[in-house]
Amino acid sequence: MSVLPVIGVLAFLGACGEPPEPPRTAPPISGASVPVPSSSLSVPPLGGVPTGGATYPGVVPTNPVITPPLYTPPLYTPPVVVPTTTTTPTPTPTTQGPSPAPKCTGGPSAQQLIAVVEGTPGIPDEPLKVTTGPFCSGNWQFSVMEIVADDAEDEYEPLAVVTTGLPAALKLIEAGADVCSNEVQTQAPIGIRVRACGA
Repeated sequence: MSVLPVIGVLAFLGACGEPPEPPRTAPPISGASVPVPSSSLSVPPLGGVPTGGATYPGVVPTNPVITPPLYTPPLYTPPVVVPTTTTTPTPTPTTQGPSPAPKCTGGPSAQQLIAVVEGTPGIPDEPLKVTTGPFCSGNWQFSVMEIVADDAEDEYEPLAVVTTGLPAALKLIEAGADVCSNEVQTQAPIGIRVRACGA
């Protein structure tokens, strides 16, 4: 007997017997559930790691977004202007020169002055009259005289006279148009020098 007919018989018998059992599958597991990713975890989108600053557990961004620090400009403070008070300096009085000799109060008289001048060389032999003064400082006197002319056409320059001494014993120092001599400048009081020399 050959092998092939036996196999065919067995196959035929198997086809006519009990129906074949359904394929075995793994029974369902009661109470088991499929793990679902936690809602707190987010799945990165396709195409790479997000660049918007979101982080994922265990994932290091390759291109993190760096937020620059917030710059607050300093507040402008206007400068404080302190008004300056200008004080007007008090004008200092200008130093005046020495005062001229004042007018004499105790003589000499005009006649005493004329008497000491008459007959002096260089003085015209004409009547004289005192027109200004006398002014006294110490024992010195200064006066101005004029020649009394008989003719109205005659004109004479005023005659300055510097004398010294007591009224009853006058001494003539200078008489003429210019009496600022060396003796007057060096010996006469300052008031007489101002009258005779102008300083």
